[in-house]
Amino acid sequence: MSKSEQIICDCHCHSEWSFDGSESTDDICRKAVEKGIDVIAITDHCEANGWNNPDESEFGNFAELIPQSAAHMKESQKKYAGKVKLLRGIELGQAVQDLEAAEKSLALDDFDFVLASVHNVRNMRDFYWLDYEKLSVDELLKTYFKEILEVVRWNRFDSLAHLTYPLRYISGKSGIKVDMSRYFYITDEIFKTLTENGKALEVNTSGLRQELGKTMPDAELLKRYRELGGEYITIGSDAHCSEDIGSGINEAIKLLHDTGFTKYHYFEQHKPVEILIK
Repeated sequence: MSKSEQIICDCHCHSEWSFDGSESTDDICRKAVEKGIDVIAITDHCEANGWNNPDESEFGNFAELIPQSAAHMKESQKKYAGKVKLLRGIELGQAVQDLEAAEKSLALDDFDFVLASVHNVRNMRDFYWLDYEKLSVDELLKTYFKEILEVVRWNRFDSLAHLTYPLRYISGKSGIKVDMSRYFYITDEIFKTLTENGKALEVNTSGLRQELGKTMPDAELLKRYRELGGEYITIGSDAHCSEDIGSGINEAIKLLHDTGFTKYHYFEQHKPVEILIK
């Protein structure tokens, strides 16, 4: 796909104002322009369950980091106006683990776009750190999807990030096969709730450049989402360095086309903007 044929939007990336990011908002915008990306959303991390203990947290102080992220995005929006559309976003993790902190996070800026995610279930560390040989993967996934459903019912976001995030480590890193059909009873409920509430599902492309080797979610789940009435889709590279900006976006667009979607979206001031798939 050439730039003239298809509008390219990357709605999930992180700057140096994320605890695991490495580059400035200007660096991200510069690389987006170089790569011919039309729309980019910087969605720096804000983990609700880490809000109240910044001195003890590996994440840092979100009450300071997120306003810094927003301020730098505003400067980059001016600098790169007419070259790339930069949307001010936030990735809000574990919102239902601390609803008060989640609301405080959302009040830090007039965001265009809120991604909701779950990186760890209650009383456990991020899926990245877990030893899956010592855990029941089935029980862990049931707990995870229940929390995702809680987040979706909370409904204070625009798009649900990387639905199958745990598989990045369970299957990709640890090589444990997972039969996702065991969880359709709850992922279907997640999809129905997203659809009823007019929220989007993200196709996260980071798995394509990692051991997992596929998007999160994959084609099977995307088909179920569409069959259950799912309409709104965002695509995100989940880049933490500028080199990964836009990575896998064209592959995700083709995947959407192949699974029956005719459009995807970005959000500006929380309103979906339609992009036709060509």
